[in-house]
Amino acid sequence: MALKNIKWPTNEESTVRSNRSGRFKWRTMVGLLLMYVAVALNWQWIWGVFGLYWIVPDFFTGVTYFIEPIERQENPMLYWLILITWIVFSVAMFFPGLA
Repeated sequence: MALKNIKWPTNEESTVRSNRSGRFKWRTMVGLLLMYVAVALNWQWIWGVFGLYWIVPDFFTGVTYFIEPIERQENPMLYWLILITWIVFSVAMFFPGLA
């Protein structure tokens, strides 16, 4: 069962986090704003940018998330299949007429 692998926050962790949450998350705010603008203006290319941005950490950590965490060392074929799929979908967003 996939849900048992997820580390759910406890009350103690959320209390500690709330003490540090005073920092302004400017990248998150810019990302949300860009999402709103992209939906309003029907920009397809921005989803390609977001997709490519979201998979960069997966290359460095060796873990990607699709329904459940997939580790490169445990499931290399599935890991690379997911990453290649995200890359292809992201690049396709730059050229919606070809897809």
